[in-house]
Amino acid sequence: MMNILFVASEIYPLIKTGGLADVAGALPVALRKKGHDVRLLMPAYFGILDKVAPIQNQINLGNPFNVGDLILLETQIIENGTPIWLLQCKSLFEREGGPYLDTSGLDFEDNHIRFAALSWAAAVLASHGNLMGWQADILHINDWQAGLSAAYLKSWKMNHIPIVTTVHNLRYNGSFPLKKWHDIRLSNELLSHHGIEFYGQFSTLKAALVYADAITTVSPTYAKEILTEEYGDGLDGTLRAHQHKLYGILNGVDYDQWSPTADSEIPHKYDITSLNQKQENKLALLKENQLDEDLSQPIFGVVSRLTEQKGLDLVLEAMPSALDQGAKLILLGSGDKELEQDFLALQERYPQQVGIHIGYDESYSHRLQAGVDALLIPSRFEPCGLTQLYALKYGTLPVVRKTGGLADTVFEEGADPNGFVFEQADTPSLIEAMSRCIETYHDSNTWQERQKNAMRYDFSWEKTTDHWITLYESLIK
Repeated sequence: MMNILFVASEIYPLIKTGGLADVAGALPVALRKKGHDVRLLMPAYFGILDKVAPIQNQINLGNPFNVGDLILLETQIIENGTPIWLLQCKSLFEREGGPYLDTSGLDFEDNHIRFAALSWAAAVLASHGNLMGWQADILHINDWQAGLSAAYLKSWKMNHIPIVTTVHNLRYNGSFPLKKWHDIRLSNELLSHHGIEFYGQFSTLKAALVYADAITTVSPTYAKEILTEEYGDGLDGTLRAHQHKLYGILNGVDYDQWSPTADSEIPHKYDITSLNQKQENKLALLKENQLDEDLSQPIFGVVSRLTEQKGLDLVLEAMPSALDQGAKLILLGSGDKELEQDFLALQERYPQQVGIHIGYDESYSHRLQAGVDALLIPSRFEPCGLTQLYALKYGTLPVVRKTGGLADTVFEEGADPNGFVFEQADTPSLIEAMSRCIETYHDSNTWQERQKNAMRYDFSWEKTTDHWITLYESLIK
């Protein structure tokens, strides 16, 4: 049995802005089911204490950043009993807005200090856990927000437990201007080309890459892609230098949360033998969106951040061609304000065929997955992608660009095709893939066969945790 300290800036069901929260909420639970003692560390954002069990213990770590005391609160996530330390510092974390952005959508000016504090607390826990009654064997840090943990342990020049860094999206590299360097209390000797310096700034993600014992990404294909200039976002040179410790481990899905047989959020449960009930969910979704209730045409769905990375501009360009053939579009997402306005304009143009929900609604995302026929994911790059994994289990066929985790999980050719795949990130390629999807939809036998293929694929955490256990054990040895 191993003791694993898992550090993330967001963890479902406490707080979520993206896939990191889903992984941080599910992988530790899956590891605990296999007998390992995993404990979480996350900031105590505004309102979080209302969502956890009563505090069992608290430890004052002092005031290393001159922003107020850092206090570790020991508690549990109520839904699954996972032990968690919440890092409380009122001046850093108890504020309006999201975990990273203020109420007007801008980065908090002191994000470098906020997440340096999280990283510092992780490093203290990793080094001196015995003082708190629990010593980790492995420190598992996620993305730039926890990246400086590795730098603090390096700078303290002491033997420390192995560090695993997981990169969920390399584009978010936690880079800050050098004038903020002195705020994070690190030695200047780390500020070099081979250390944390990054094109005249410093990068907390680069720290996590350079000083970790292993680097993982969330799919095998993405692990290869980020070694190239096209996908490396300026860190490809660093990653090539550390390629010997780079692994791609595919994310899993928590099928207790995401399965049409057990989903309490959808109006009609179903499985591979009762796909007619999926049609009932489709009808319910059309009614909810006040759209034309003709079931003979496919509905394309989108659940996504509205960004250029996700290829949503391509959807805007390709969609009229499908709408003119009678298809429909239902979208849930938020992000780029211009894209939001463009999708709302598309809804005005096709009021009977297009339903747009700007924002995020966990419950609605389940109803959307169960009710649409196909899910559009035309990403320019996609580290893993979870929505296509959810879609497969719901018999909702993904239409994806062949990149990252999408390339590892969705197949149009071969023995068990489960979706539709295109190569180039351009509008004509997406239109062609959507046309193949519409054509297949009208061949009900082929469509249903492909749905059943999709639902048979197993991307559960139970399968993927064995890869994690093997990696952790190799580092401890």
